[in-house]
Amino acid sequence: MADIGTSMISRLRPNPAKLDLNMVHARFSHGLCSLNMLKVRNDLMILPVAIEWKSDLSIGQEVKSLEIPWEYLGQEIKDRGSYLLVLTLEREKFIEIGRLGKLMFQKGYYIYVGSAMSNLRARIKRHRQKRKKQHWHIDYLTHVADGFFSIPIRSSQRQECEISQSLSSIIKSGPSGFGSSDCSCLTHLFYSEKNPLQIEAFHDVLQRFRMRHPF
Repeated sequence: MADIGTSMISRLRPNPAKLDLNMVHARFSHGLCSLNMLKVRNDLMILPVAIEWKSDLSIGQEVKSLEIPWEYLGQEIKDRGSYLLVLTLEREKFIEIGRLGKLMFQKGYYIYVGSAMSNLRARIKRHRQKRKKQHWHIDYLTHVADGFFSIPIRSSQRQECEISQSLSSIIKSGPSGFGSSDCSCLTHLFYSEKNPLQIEAFHDVLQRFRMRHPF
């Protein structure tokens, strides 16, 4: 969904190699920004505008007024949608993954795509916990992962398969059947030797799903 608060700022394309986790948290906090706007919409005059960023990062002269789709925003900001989990393994490991059996995982970064059409925050919180009943394939991996952070993609529609297909075109697919036993996708787990936050194409995929046109 489109983030009214940061959609213009996101047009600034920083050098991916210089991105750090703090910048990512700032860029991916659009849900809180939109929620706060809904809360104060009747108390403040909110005047959204679009401005032009030139190639040299200077601001152009043209300014356009925008209309905020309040009804759409209220619908899409609810605690539901899809999410990405980015996990790191500091060394190669053999890991038992439920019925998939013992699999070898290389050192590097793993991106898992899931969805929760209710209680999205609670689902992500559960994934973060080390001690839990191992129910899904991803539970076995989060249990041994050396690093973890999450990227929510709030939406009224289930998009995990579409997101997975987009990721499969830019990074390597993980084990077949991982997280995809209930759909036709090859996998919902992906692997990258490089931190995905330093891959511009990864940010393009995120922006495409998090800033879709509301109409």
